[in-house]
Amino acid sequence: MIQLDKVTKFYGERLIFSDVSFKIVDGEKVGIVGKNGAGKSTLIKIMMGAEEFDAGNISGLRAEDIGYAEQIPQFKKSTLLAEMLSIGVEEFQAKKILFGLGFSEFELAKNPNEFSGGETAKIALAKALLAEPRILILDEPTNHLDIYAIDFLEDFLKNYRYTVIAVTHDRHFLQNCVDKIIDIENGKATVYAANYEKFIQLKAERREYELKAYEKQQEEIAKLEEFVRRNKVRASTARRARSRQIALDKMERLEKPPSNDFVKVKLGDAAESANRVLILDDINFKNIIKNFSAEIFKGEKIGLIGRNGIGKSTLLKIIVGDLRADSGTVKIGNRVKIGYLSQGHEELNENATAIEELVDGFNLTLERARAELARLDLFAQVVEKPIADMSGGEKTRVALAKLILTGANFLILDEPTNHLDLPAREAIEAALREFDGTILIVTHDRYLLDAVTSRVIEFEDKPEIPKPEKISKPKPAKTSQPPKSKSPEKSTQQLEKLEAQIKMAEMELKMIEREINAAVEPAKLSELAAAHELKLQEIDELYLAFVEE
Repeated sequence: MIQLDKVTKFYGERLIFSDVSFKIVDGEKVGIVGKNGAGKSTLIKIMMGAEEFDAGNISGLRAEDIGYAEQIPQFKKSTLLAEMLSIGVEEFQAKKILFGLGFSEFELAKNPNEFSGGETAKIALAKALLAEPRILILDEPTNHLDIYAIDFLEDFLKNYRYTVIAVTHDRHFLQNCVDKIIDIENGKATVYAANYEKFIQLKAERREYELKAYEKQQEEIAKLEEFVRRNKVRASTARRARSRQIALDKMERLEKPPSNDFVKVKLGDAAESANRVLILDDINFKNIIKNFSAEIFKGEKIGLIGRNGIGKSTLLKIIVGDLRADSGTVKIGNRVKIGYLSQGHEELNENATAIEELVDGFNLTLERARAELARLDLFAQVVEKPIADMSGGEKTRVALAKLILTGANFLILDEPTNHLDLPAREAIEAALREFDGTILIVTHDRYLLDAVTSRVIEFEDKPEIPKPEKISKPKPAKTSQPPKSKSPEKSTQQLEKLEAQIKMAEMELKMIEREINAAVEPAKLSELAAAHELKLQEIDELYLAFVEE
């Protein structure tokens, strides 16, 4: 069991948190939440022994029991697979984790030090998972993962037999993977035996109770102070006045509970537009996007999902005109005004301040610009420093402020909740739900997808199949189904039979993958691995038969 008792931490004279106390029982799955800058990462560094604390006690944490995905890892082996095997695991187990997190067979032979920053973080996560420590500590584990890798990670952690402690803003992860949440707020830690949705309910109830207690005490204090003021100068009542003053002096004053609410974000009413907002016809771009077609209609809220690197952000840039497709057409409907929020915030001038971005870009007064930024929780010195010096979350807020001011009726958003804390995510989600215009959103935030989108397009990258003449172009928006053929050589009955076989085989493949995620015995894993390989071969043969028969 892990126990923290009244742990306090200062940075210089600045108090980070005080009297933090909680227990974690062996095998529990715990989420640590709080606003950006609340001290969550500092707390886990203290728990790992990487940082000192100023007061209190910690027990039940031994360095040899802790596993952690390093922020800036150092790799010693010449290949990714060798780096995994260096910690003493079997090759199949290493491949299971690597493939589950989105690495390909080709990348297994690549030098781990040659991967990008995001991929490096995934490698560090893979090593931490493979090590199977008694206490697994994760800092934003779903960052850099696509929606499929996140699903894999959740399945893995649900079946993990030891303790997991995760700092995260991922609401879907908190809902499905934890049974206890530690909320760091205003320098205090409150423990809730709950997943995310229950935590939100309990926190609201707790705040309501604390607010009532605070207001009641304030009324009592006001009455006592008024009695003292009126009676301290009268000889007949001075003694009672002194008694009331002593009671006031000894009273333990309750603090007013902080508001749980993020400043409300409102996107404004969307102007009228054509019914067909966007038509994409047979879009091709380099080796990234192939034959992509889709239509979006007025008022739709569409989620675009797919694996990392498959071309989702590229497609958005083609739509807004930042890139030009090699072939195909992009048609924007009449009276459609696009507002675009990019993942890398390219729409922001890194040398300008947030105030300058709004004043110069929209001809606002300083007061109006400050008010718009304050709506997104940006105040004081933050809005006056160069955007290049801002955190990822601060940049996202500035980009959102600009987006709101455009008055767009078609929002194209690339990971809009990246780097945002829970209150900010809830506020953005509410704004998008209430928006009466059209939205196309790329996100790995599954909670946001579920709450906002009315339709999801899965952007897949299936191997190209030679297409005989008269076979219609495949529509990647529906790639869960095989391409439909109009070839007269194939009967409708044959096509339907093959299509049904492919669907069944793909369903069986997913079932095998879920069993692999849950399996722990080496013999069972080997058996499932062989079944997985055979099923992949079967699917390939069915697809070829579909176009060759």
